[in-house]
Amino acid sequence: MLWKHAEMALQLAAEPDYRGAPGLALLRQMQRDIISALQAEDWLRVRELDRSCAALVEKIVAANGDDPSTLVQALSELKGVYANLIQQCHREAKAMAL
Repeated sequence: MLWKHAEMALQLAAEPDYRGAPGLALLRQMQRDIISALQAEDWLRVRELDRSCAALVEKIVAANGDDPSTLVQALSELKGVYANLIQQCHREAKAMAL
């Protein structure tokens, strides 16, 4: 009996660029994903994205420590997404209390 062994190659993906515009693009995609999950009322997905977003923000802050304008822009945009999240959670909690 002849056994053939196929070689498997494991390839790691390159770490994304978190500096400047590429970092902002990653954060904007995260924001779109959160908004989509909110609209679908997919609370498990919102929770997962929230955790991922926190890690992403840490990486963006670390990569842009010398560029405060990028940090201000990224965090200002994110603030709006979380304001909407909080409002929707308040509405959901109020509806559940009735």
